[in-house]
Amino acid sequence: MLFKKKLKKRSRLDKALEHRDFAYFWQPKDGVPNIGDYLAFETVNYCLNLEDKDVSQIKSGKLLSIGSVLHFAANGDTLWGTGKNGKISEHMHVYNTLNVSAVRGPLTRHYLLSKGIDCPEIYGDPGILAPFIYPASLLQSKTEKRDFVIVPQLNDDMNKYKAYTEKLISPRLMPSQFIKKLLSAKKVISSSLHGIILAEAYGIEAVFYDSGSGESAFKYEDYYKGTGRDTFHSAKSIEEALIATMPPIPDLLTRQQALIKAFPYDLYE
Repeated sequence: MLFKKKLKKRSRLDKALEHRDFAYFWQPKDGVPNIGDYLAFETVNYCLNLEDKDVSQIKSGKLLSIGSVLHFAANGDTLWGTGKNGKISEHMHVYNTLNVSAVRGPLTRHYLLSKGIDCPEIYGDPGILAPFIYPASLLQSKTEKRDFVIVPQLNDDMNKYKAYTEKLISPRLMPSQFIKKLLSAKKVISSSLHGIILAEAYGIEAVFYDSGSGESAFKYEDYYKGTGRDTFHSAKSIEEALIATMPPIPDLLTRQQALIKAFPYDLYE
């Protein structure tokens, strides 16, 4: 009798990690994905698929996209929608030559210009492309929507949410799971930047909850200014966020189209 060797099933995350040197994304040490960071790999792959290209075909360096991961860049790398992390010290930024296609917002652009690095005025976190990859029409439940959900930041003190346990959406989910849960709500209250970005990408009202997690306001301001908003509202409590009425979400279509047009296809064979 012949027995076939049972092959270990590889997850999408395993496959993504194999190519992280080409399409960089930050990965928590515990191995559980963080939505905004892992989505970087999915989004880069989506754009490459539009031109029948593959991440491993990169000619040189690596591509950095979604996330406040600018300090992980090295000379010769390429940026597409990347942002600076406001709480990372200057000595962590060791590059002096980068290829920049787009950045998250004007604060990141001004920082790069101050280092003598050319940077076009093309703004947008590539997370806003999620509706093209994960269409709401295929993920949205037909059940009645909840009034609100809450997305905590990765480093939040979870004791702050004891009264709202049933409303929480963990940011430690794969994209389709996370987005399905977002789409179940009329309003998203989020201390996670990508909770805000993904909610707005799907046309859901999002309120930034300043949870006191120790995160710098830089990345939030960078995103909002990159979508044409000079000011933004931050709630200091869940209760304040619940009664907050947000201005209309800016038209993101133009920025979505500009990001795809700016994708560095010439970086690939």
